[in-house]
Amino acid sequence: MSWINTGARVNGARPRTKAALKRALEHEPEAVTFDVTSALGPRGSEVITPATIGTSTLSVCGPDPYATRTWYATVAISGRTGKVTLT
Repeated sequence: MSWINTGARVNGARPRTKAALKRALEHEPEAVTFDVTSALGPRGSEVITPATIGTSTLSVCGPDPYATRTWYATVAISGRTGKVTLT
Protein backbone atom coordinates (compact mmCIF):
# COMPACT_ATOMS: atom_id res chain seq x y z
CA MET A 1 0.00 0.00 0.00
CA SER A 2 1.22 3.49 -0.77
CA TRP A 3 0.00 7.01 -0.01
CA ILE A 4 -0.24 9.48 -2.88
CA ASN A 5 -0.92 13.21 -2.43
CA THR A 6 -3.49 14.42 -4.95
CA GLY A 7 -6.02 17.00 -5.96
CA ALA A 8 -9.41 16.01 -7.36
CA ARG A 9 -11.48 17.00 -10.38
CA VAL A 10 -15.08 16.18 -11.23
CA ASN A 11 -15.82 16.64 -14.92
CA GLY A 12 -12.65 18.75 -15.14
CA ALA A 13 -13.52 21.15 -12.31
CA ARG A 14 -12.28 21.13 -8.71
CA PRO A 15 -15.05 20.06 -6.27
CA ARG A 16 -15.76 22.89 -3.83
CA THR A 17 -16.45 20.60 -0.86
CA LYS A 18 -15.55 17.17 0.44
CA ALA A 19 -19.25 16.30 0.30
CA ALA A 20 -19.34 17.16 -3.42
CA LEU A 21 -16.41 14.82 -4.06
CA LYS A 22 -18.10 12.07 -2.04
CA ARG A 23 -21.36 12.45 -4.02
CA ALA A 24 -19.45 12.29 -7.30
CA LEU A 25 -17.60 9.14 -6.25
CA GLU A 26 -20.91 7.51 -5.28
CA HIS A 27 -22.98 8.56 -8.30
CA GLU A 28 -20.59 9.14 -11.20
CA PRO A 29 -17.12 7.74 -10.40
CA GLU A 30 -16.18 7.81 -14.09
CA ALA A 31 -16.29 11.64 -13.94
CA VAL A 32 -13.73 11.82 -11.10
CA THR A 33 -9.98 12.07 -11.64
CA PHE A 34 -7.10 12.71 -9.26
CA ASP A 35 -4.00 14.66 -10.25
CA VAL A 36 -0.80 13.72 -8.42
CA THR A 37 0.81 16.59 -6.49
CA SER A 38 3.44 14.75 -4.44
CA ALA A 39 7.09 15.71 -4.77
CA LEU A 40 7.93 12.05 -4.14
CA GLY A 41 6.85 9.22 -6.36
CA PRO A 42 4.49 9.61 -9.32
CA ARG A 43 3.61 13.22 -10.09
CA GLY A 44 3.15 15.81 -12.75
CA SER A 45 0.78 14.93 -15.52
CA GLU A 46 -0.16 11.52 -14.08
CA VAL A 47 -3.90 11.15 -13.58
CA ILE A 48 -5.49 8.51 -11.38
CA THR A 49 -9.11 7.41 -11.81
CA PRO A 50 -11.19 5.46 -9.29
CA ALA A 51 -10.70 2.39 -11.50
CA THR A 52 -6.88 2.67 -11.28
CA ILE A 53 -6.39 3.42 -7.56
CA GLY A 54 -5.45 -0.19 -6.86
CA THR A 55 -3.93 -0.67 -3.40
CA SER A 56 -2.90 2.98 -3.08
CA THR A 57 -4.51 5.35 -0.63
CA LEU A 58 -5.02 8.88 -1.93
CA SER A 59 -4.63 11.91 0.32
CA VAL A 60 -6.80 14.51 -1.37
CA CYS A 61 -6.49 18.21 -0.63
CA GLY A 62 -9.23 20.53 -1.78
CA PRO A 63 -10.63 22.42 -3.33
CA ASP A 64 -7.27 23.32 -4.91
CA PRO A 65 -4.13 21.61 -3.57
CA TYR A 66 -1.97 24.49 -4.81
CA ALA A 67 -3.96 27.54 -3.70
CA THR A 68 -6.91 26.83 -1.38
CA ARG A 69 -6.63 24.00 1.12
CA THR A 70 -9.85 24.04 3.13
CA TRP A 71 -10.64 20.32 3.31
CA TYR A 72 -8.82 17.00 3.23
CA ALA A 73 -10.02 13.50 2.38
CA THR A 74 -8.68 9.97 2.16
CA VAL A 75 -9.77 7.90 -0.83
CA ALA A 76 -9.15 4.15 -1.03
CA ILE A 77 -10.60 0.91 -2.34
CA SER A 78 -12.42 -1.06 0.35
CA GLY A 79 -10.77 -4.46 0.83
CA ARG A 80 -14.09 -6.15 1.58
CA THR A 81 -16.44 -4.64 -0.98
CA GLY A 82 -14.10 -3.37 -3.67
CA LYS A 83 -15.88 -0.02 -3.65
CA VAL A 84 -14.19 3.37 -3.50
CA THR A 85 -14.41 4.84 0.01
CA LEU A 86 -13.89 8.43 1.12
CA THR A 87 -13.22 9.43 4.71
